[in-house]
Amino acid sequence: MNKIDRATMLATRSLGIGGSECAAACGLDARVTRRELFERKKRRVADVEDNERMMAGRFVEPAIANWASEKYDIQVYQRHQTLTHPKYPWMRANVDRLRRGVKVGVEIKNVDLMVHRYSGEWGEEGSSIVPEPYYLQCMHYMIVLDYPEWELIACVGGNSLCRYHIERDPEVVELVIDNEHEFWQCVERDEPPEFDYTHPSTIGLLKRLYPGTGGGVIELPGEAMHWHATLVSAKKRRDGYDEVVEGCKAHLLDLMGDAAIGKLPGVGEYRRKIVQRKGYEVAPTEYVDFRFTKPKGLNDDE
Repeated sequence: MNKIDRATMLATRSLGIGGSECAAACGLDARVTRRELFERKKRRVADVEDNERMMAGRFVEPAIANWASEKYDIQVYQRHQTLTHPKYPWMRANVDRLRRGVKVGVEIKNVDLMVHRYSGEWGEEGSSIVPEPYYLQCMHYMIVLDYPEWELIACVGGNSLCRYHIERDPEVVELVIDNEHEFWQCVERDEPPEFDYTHPSTIGLLKRLYPGTGGGVIELPGEAMHWHATLVSAKKRRDGYDEVVEGCKAHLLDLMGDAAIGKLPGVGEYRRKIVQRKGYEVAPTEYVDFRFTKPKGLNDDE
């Protein structure tokens, strides 16, 4: 099989569900909702471009693999192809590495030291305790390749390796297959999952789905009045709390005077300091402005 480049791999993402998308397809990804993944599969929104952390992970992956081979005395190799499940063709996999001579795969991660230490998502080396999206990613790969075990090797803080062992779990396998199948049927039937309106990414997704305006005027349905009233009420409560917060700050600043540090014994301390920030120019940009306006003459209670 010829080596596939990254552009080709990205172009084939709409053909199925990859390991890194498993958690989102199951509705268990804190960053990507099922609806956003659906819209990506339908090519109605583009995949989010790599940030520097993601790019760094790609570039250091070969070095981490070589380092792990030497540290753990294992032989690993790449499969330069997209693999598909023989029974579930929508389950696809582009694995990082496979171990030579045994049915064990290897997933490589580049992890920030503080995240690894304090997030509560990482267990002791040798355990199977890793962030849920990573765990499901490995389980997805085991399903596609029919492997009993996967290893996750994390480069922590750029100077330490941690090795985790994840074994195939029949109950999790069944849940992954069922949830991914349900999601993929939505894609095939073009039946979008419901929006998770409370998810922090949903407003951004809606702005990407409707990036401009058609200039039209519509009468909103009856349910819009409920959400409008809820929005107005919530903003009033928030503004009230904001006033309390600012009032408390004012009291504390008055009590501190020109002191640099104001201590609260056994609790902590407040600090005042001068911050000098250089001026800068804002680059030209375009965005969707969304706001509510009232007809003239209506008071705030209407």
